[in-house]
Amino acid sequence: MDYRLKLVLFFILVFGNTGCTEHFENLSLNEQAIDTATRFSNDSTKDQYRKPLDILEFSGITTDMKVVDLLGGGGYYSELFSYIVGKDGQVYLQNNSLFLRFSKDEIEERLKNNRLTNVVRLDSDYADMKLPEGVDIMFLGLSFHDFFVKREDPVISANPDAFFAQAYQSLKPGGTLIIIDHAARPESRLEEWAPLHRIEESWARAQLEMHGFKFEAELNVLRNFDDDYSLDIWNKKVFHKTDRFVHKYRKVEK
Repeated sequence: MDYRLKLVLFFILVFGNTGCTEHFENLSLNEQAIDTATRFSNDSTKDQYRKPLDILEFSGITTDMKVVDLLGGGGYYSELFSYIVGKDGQVYLQNNSLFLRFSKDEIEERLKNNRLTNVVRLDSDYADMKLPEGVDIMFLGLSFHDFFVKREDPVISANPDAFFAQAYQSLKPGGTLIIIDHAARPESRLEEWAPLHRIEESWARAQLEMHGFKFEAELNVLRNFDDDYSLDIWNKKVFHKTDRFVHKYRKVEK
């Protein structure tokens, strides 16, 4: 190989990598979590419709926190939380037997060989979710409505009051609950939205506030008011394009 070409390649290798390193180090912790080279490519593909930077900044997760990713599926958010809380923090990736039917393989791939050392896998059903106490932030992404969907199998059909009690007990005083969910038609009834796996936003807020969670803020980056609220969330016409609300609640004394 020509000496000059070798020299050019050397400078690209050395200084190009240095530039990338400096760029990464100048990012915020939330930006680093999204931009780190160790993320799965499939996770990065989902970023376009999940807006993770906005969600992370809104959630307020910082280093050393204890976080529960409730009904977290394959762990897309858990991995981001893991990076942010660091070695002295803890993330619990919780799923019930229903969610494990479609996320078990992804969870195992994400956590194998102790890949995320600060993430605890928590497989537990609705009746006793075995949630840790003293939690700083509980995150429930696109699954709050599942606590109100009736199913024939009692193991995977939740008692909402039991959920509220467990979530409240798990959070530390003043702890944060983040809810992201698919919006139903405004002022629609439970019988209408539950089969569509959506939830009526004002009704959801009222339920949470009745159980010791004070509404604090909302984020609108996932809103889509052109959504067809008559369709279930898996219909290809609205898949990944539903109108989604993002709420932040604070645990208060009852």
